Amino acid sequence: MAVEKERLIGVTLMGHNAARMVSIETANKELVTRFFDQVWNQGRVELVEQFVAADYASHNKLGVEVLGPEGLRQVVIAQRSAFPDLVTQIEDLIAEADKVVVRAIDRGTFLNPFMGILPTGNRFAITWIDIFRIEDGALKEAWLEIDSADFRSQLLGNR
Repeated sequence: MAVEKERLIGVTLMGHNAARMVSIETANKELVTRFFDQVWNQGRVELVEQFVAADYASHNKLGVEVLGPEGLRQVVIAQRSAFPDLVTQIEDLIAEADKVVVRAIDRGTFLNPFMGILPTGNRFAITWIDIFRIEDGALKEAWLEIDSADFRSQLLGNR
């Protein structure tokens, strides 16, 4: 028999502190949503430690090693520098136990060098899927799937 785990979440409503019980899955989805809104979309890299475990690791096929909060911070800075108008729009968010799956679209304009590619001014829209594992209320691991050939093609204007 499955037992649904819950977490007490403190919230402020109309100036009053309140607490509510939410499932672990709901809490994890809220964590991921806040992470993308505040860190990626707003570029608030000073908040990375609030979302990411000290030993965070991203498993990806982009040839980019992303370890810990500082590694993630550098990736965000590099992407927001190359694509100053970058916006991540979450299309699907699915949670099961300690995992959250995100399907999202990144949109932006290529205005500064990125991964050895000179800027072209091209706009892009790339869909990706990331699976996050959450431990103790922080992002611990991620597995990114992205069509890097399509992304590169859009950056270079070969589409």
